Parts: sequence; structure tokens; C-alpha cells
Amino acid sequence: MWQIAVPSILANLSTPLLGLSDSFIMGHMPHERYLAAVALGAIFFSILYNGVNFLRMGTTGLAAQAHGRGDELGLNQLFIRGCISAFAIGLIFISVQSLLSYVFFYFMEAERIVMQLSAQYFSIRIWGAPFALMNYVASGWLLGMGQAKEVLYIHLYMNISNILLNFLFVYSFGMTVDGVALGTVLSESTAFILCIYYVMRHNRLDFKLTLFNAKVLDKIMELAAFKKLFTLNRDIFIRTMCLTFTLASFTLLGTRFGTEILAANAVLMNLQNLTAYGLDGFAQAAEVLVGKEIGKKSKESLRKAVIVSSKWALYTAIAFTLFYLILGETVIHLLTNIETIRTIAGDYLIWVIVLPLLSIWSFQLDGIFIGATAGNHMRNGMIISAICYVICIFTLLPLFGNHGLWLSYSIFLIMRALTLVVKYPEIEKRAV
Repeated sequence: MWQIAVPSILANLSTPLLGLSDSFIMGHMPHERYLAAVALGAIFFSILYNGVNFLRMGTTGLAAQAHGRGDELGLNQLFIRGCISAFAIGLIFISVQSLLSYVFFYFMEAERIVMQLSAQYFSIRIWGAPFALMNYVASGWLLGMGQAKEVLYIHLYMNISNILLNFLFVYSFGMTVDGVALGTVLSESTAFILCIYYVMRHNRLDFKLTLFNAKVLDKIMELAAFKKLFTLNRDIFIRTMCLTFTLASFTLLGTRFGTEILAANAVLMNLQNLTAYGLDGFAQAAEVLVGKEIGKKSKESLRKAVIVSSKWALYTAIAFTLFYLILGETVIHLLTNIETIRTIAGDYLIWVIVLPLLSIWSFQLDGIFIGATAGNHMRNGMIISAICYVICIFTLLPLFGNHGLWLSYSIFLIMRALTLVVKYPEIEKRAV
């Protein structure tokens, strides 16, 4: 469990570095418009790629199950079909980039020059979409194989190469947002070469197979196999969209309480995101272990995997709660030097203190259900949770203001856990 969880946590924590490196370099340009433009473009790609994160999540569960039952041929076919799907989606993004850009910038209000620079960033970075999405598939496949260290190495390569390329293009070639976008495209594209290397290496050492041999390619375009893949991915996509809606609305609704509370909420949500990155490592360990034991048809081992990963996730959640209880205000003071924001964030710090103990269950159950490829339960549970969240927003915000917003978000997390835990017995039945 630790061999999967620790590299997964480090890989998750390294993900924000891509955006941070861009912001760091643009933040030292002669005008703030460059930083604003890159930040705006990065938000767009975060939303766009988050919508197709099912390529990683769906692949992990299917790969873990195939690995558990020793289906080496199915593993390779899963990887190739996933890459075909990812590449096709990436090409679609490129072909409709004008429409995507129009829709996104239609809802934005910024200086004209910032919008133009951001559009330039978008028009370059979008060309890396096919490779970025195939990296999702490769990461999911390797994680399903239990190779979390290799996923970490891929993330580290992308981050380090991106930083180096950004410095090269901006400071050596005199580029601005276009250099940052190009650096990101090249780091994402060349990372896929590393992904292919790891996949082929496992085929050679573990399976004594070549990735593109005749048996693997036979019936590779079989529609039934793609239908199974997209049925699972469809359910995870709907689930992810409901989650994205909830998180986006939390920020949007915070604007009605004024700029200061909006800023304080942003500071506190950064701490909750840190919690999520840390706890997701155990959820990803559950994905792999649960999927593998279902593939082996071992109910006893499945239950043991759930207990072990969940136990350590709970211990980590308790550690986060104690950390925020003891050092929460200190961390807030490090994140901002504006006294008003410090005071307001301190008033709402209690929510960040209790959230690790509330959110751990929804995160962990997500991992268990992904490993079991039970996308339909995840979809239905998230829809119910999102509806409850909307009801809470309409009832609690008028009564409690910003506290009502945080309470609504907390209830959303609790409902995510409750809607899945009642379906857990069906997961164990899959291992019989």
C-alpha cells in the first residue's frame, strides 16, 4: 500500500508545479498582464483536462483488474485502445479550438491585451492536447500495474523539463506567453516517450511480449471493447462534471460576500486542496489494490486492502486536522500579509480543521469504486450529492452567509460518502 501511496502523493503534489513555474517566470516580466494572461489560460486547461480525467481514472481500475487475473493481452489492448481514444479526443479539441476559445473567453472580463495574450497562449498549448491526454492513459495503466514510482518519474520529468524550457524560451529567446505555452507543449509531448518506454519495458520484462505484436493488434478496433471503455468513462465523466460544477460554484457564490471573504475563502480552499492531494494517494492505492483483488476474485484480500488503505488514510486525515488546529493561523499568516484577510480566514478556519475528517471517506470510497470500475454508482452518488448541495445552498446561505457556504460544501462531502458506502456490499460481490 505504501509503495503505491507515497509516490502517488508526491506525484499529486508535483502537479501544481506546472502552473506555478509558468506563473513564477511571468511574474518577473515587466508588466503584470503577462502573469494574468498565463493564469487565465492555465485555468482554461485545468477545466478542459479535468473534464476528461476519466482517461486516467477509468484506465486504472480496468488495468488493475486485468493485472489481477493475469490478462497480459487485455492489458496491452487496454493501453492501445485508451491511447487511440485519448488521441482522438485531443484532435477534436484542436479542431474545435476556435469554438472552445470563444465560449471560455465569452464569460471572462479582463483587459483587451490580457485576453489577446491569453488567446495566444491557448492557441499554442492546445496542440499538446493529444499527448497530454495519452499521458493520462499511460499514468492510469502504470498505476493499475502498481507502478506508482514510474508515474512519479513521469510527473517529475514534465515539471522539470517544463521549467527549463520556459527559462530557455523566455530568457534566451525573448519570448513571453508564447514561450511558456511552447515549453508546456514540449514537456507534455516528450513525456509520452517516457510513458511508452515504461509500458514497453514492462511488456518485455514481465510479459515477454512486444506492445504491438500480432495478438495484441488482433481485433484492436473491436467496437464492443471500445463501448465497454466508454461506458465506464461516460459515468466517470458525468461524475467529474458534477464535482467541477460544485467546486466552481463554491468560488462563484463566494463573490456575493465581497472581495475580502472571497480572498479568505481562496486561502482556506488552498489548504483543503493540500489535504485532498495528500489523501488522494491512499485513494489511488485503494484503486490499484481493490482492482487487483477483484481480478483475482479474492473477497478476503479485497476487504483487507480496503481496511489497510482506509486505516492509514484516516490516520493521515487526523494528522491534517491536528496540523490545522495547531498551526492553521500560522499558515494563513504565511500565505497572506493582509491583516483583514488574515482575520476573516481565521474566523472560518474551523471548517478547514474539520474537513479532513469529513472528506477522507468520500475520497477513499472514490478510490475503492474506481478500482472496482463501478462507475454507475459513482455517477449516481455524485448526482444525488450535487442535488443536496444545491438544496443546501438555497436554504443555508440566506441563514448563515459564508458559514452556510462552507456547511453546504461539508454536507456535499458527507453525501458523497453516504451514497457510496450503502453500495459497498456490491463491490465485495464482484470479488466472488
